[in-house]
Amino acid sequence: MDTEGASTRFVVIGEIVRAVGLRGELKLYPLLDFHEPLLGSPFLVWNDGSPVQVQRHRVMSGGCWGLAIRGIGRREDADAMIGRELGFLAASYGDPAFPKPNGGLPFRWLGREVVTGGGDVVGVVDEVRRLGTQFMLVIPDGPREMLIPALAPILRPEDGLEGQLVIDPPEGLLDVQRD
Repeated sequence: MDTEGASTRFVVIGEIVRAVGLRGELKLYPLLDFHEPLLGSPFLVWNDGSPVQVQRHRVMSGGCWGLAIRGIGRREDADAMIGRELGFLAASYGDPAFPKPNGGLPFRWLGREVVTGGGDVVGVVDEVRRLGTQFMLVIPDGPREMLIPALAPILRPEDGLEGQLVIDPPEGLLDVQRD
């Protein structure tokens, strides 16, 4: 993992896709690292690092969220926010007050080397995908990809941002992935 920019590395949780109503409400399209309790936390920032204070939020149709944000009270102000990304700085993830879901957030797996419990190198996580409620670690393997379920007992529990990820794959998982 790149630790040089860890304190300023932005992790996106969603994108503002449109203004809603006349009072400046925003429609947020949630992305992979979205976690509702972040909306009420002091860790929320825009993609330029400026802090965001959500005054109210609600679920909208299509899995999106309606947000009322301090300082945005008119339709024109909300229109200017379309396309902006909302998230947090990766370094804040280690703060004890950071609202983490059970199992953590998937951004922390990106760029990390995956090894088996026996020490065999599997590869480096290039992407994380959501399949239903499940996260999959995507590891390039030549022209193909290996998909490793990011769940216990396959992925050993950890909540850090650095170091190797250790897996205990069931017999045949890695062989099937490489066939």
